[in-house]
Amino acid sequence: MKPARAFAFVLATAAVALAASIALKAALDVSPMWDVWYYHLPFAARIFDIVPKEAYAFHALNEARYQGFPLLGEALQGALWYLFRRPEAASFVAFASVGFFVVYLKYVYRVSAVSSVLALLAIPLVQTHASSCYVDLPANVAVAIVLLSLAEAFATPGRVSWRILARAGVSAAVAANMRLQLNPVVAIALTVLGARAFFPLLRAHARRDGARLLGVAVVAIPLIFATPLKNLAVHRNPVYPMAMTLAGVTLPGPEQIYSDAPPYLASAPRMQRFAYSVFEVGIRPMSDPRRWTVDQWMPSDATGNRMGGFFGVYLVAHLALFVAFSVRDRSRAQRVSAGLFLAATLFVSNAPQSHELRYYMFWMLVLVASNLASLARRARAAADGGVGLENAFAFASLVAVGAVAFVTRGAYVLPSGYGFDELVRDKVNGATLAAIEREGAARPGSSPTTGDVPRVCLAKEPWTLLYASPFHLRPEESFAASAPRYQVVEAESATQCEGARFVP
Repeated sequence: MKPARAFAFVLATAAVALAASIALKAALDVSPMWDVWYYHLPFAARIFDIVPKEAYAFHALNEARYQGFPLLGEALQGALWYLFRRPEAASFVAFASVGFFVVYLKYVYRVSAVSSVLALLAIPLVQTHASSCYVDLPANVAVAIVLLSLAEAFATPGRVSWRILARAGVSAAVAANMRLQLNPVVAIALTVLGARAFFPLLRAHARRDGARLLGVAVVAIPLIFATPLKNLAVHRNPVYPMAMTLAGVTLPGPEQIYSDAPPYLASAPRMQRFAYSVFEVGIRPMSDPRRWTVDQWMPSDATGNRMGGFFGVYLVAHLALFVAFSVRDRSRAQRVSAGLFLAATLFVSNAPQSHELRYYMFWMLVLVASNLASLARRARAAADGGVGLENAFAFASLVAVGAVAFVTRGAYVLPSGYGFDELVRDKVNGATLAAIEREGAARPGSSPTTGDVPRVCLAKEPWTLLYASPFHLRPEESFAASAPRYQVVEAESATQCEGARFVP
């Protein structure tokens, strides 16, 4: 075997081993992050009746979020939980999105799967989210596909193929029904794509094709924007439960627009916050294993709270590579990529919470994907079939993957064996659970079908769901058939118990 081919085999083995290790982690380890148990998995459990409303009641604000948030991500998580009877399985929604993006890049741009896997997992936020139960990664992968489909449409002369439109439409529906924050970029991208697809038909006087395109759009748009349209009809606010005023019109809701930034950047322009964040100014040092986490949390008075996650050195390398390609490659595809990335940068840097990069991972995904596509084109034109070029890029990406894993002590790539049972043992207070069980035992004739079950109020966020009776079955009960012995009422404090007995 030639040295280049042997090295390619080594890189492929490393990529497979890395993906397999993260997959094993997703299968065995429970996701312990705050938002996972505060609302992602509670919503997933409600959707599939794993923990029914009779067993667990959200407090008023979380109930409003359940009514207004896009729930496609939680529905997919709930489906996996229900199918495999393990909440750990919900992590595969995020993990599968990485695999789906790799397949997309292979199919559309003929990018090596090895290069894609390593380049994507070298992004800290991708690596940390790939085995988590957050929905930011799958939602942003979907947006990245929408934007790359838009670039593909402009890079291809003539009519836009139905294949491109279908990919963009399905991906837009996924993104818009997973994250409300992504609806604006989805709407803008689809508007531009629609114009690109429709105007050539007008010039060609292709009335039948134009009518067909309009018909598809009429059907697709309500499906893509199902969540904001439902919120508008039900709550008179497309972004419910967030209250806001738009063009002098007050949109009602019980929650204020989220805003959180380091104190010294609180009044800074969004573009400045974005620049500081992508270059990781003020975040934890490389010696701290918490430099890169799922939510990039730091104490509220710290200089890097909610900032970073793209690995500044890795980002600079990709930006330099992208500029080099844009200067040297005068092809239509490269010029379109440059224009798309510039437009995406202007949008993201001026978006709300622009420094909180997990909301806008699509920006980095588009940059890395564009470079991968450019490298694939150059590799196909190389005399050696591109093996040397692909090896060099994949090796550089592998070094970056290793650096991220080294800093985080392998916490997001190596399975720990810390599953749901261990989480329940660690987070459920025995005395509190015993008090709840006594409350349930005091009313042996209660019936969940009539709502006549003891109601106990807990303020144990984000672990309140773990006290629900389906997770504490008696020997004679089964998870699938048991009726709730008591209802846990979620609260942020004892004042929100609404008549339920507060258990400290």
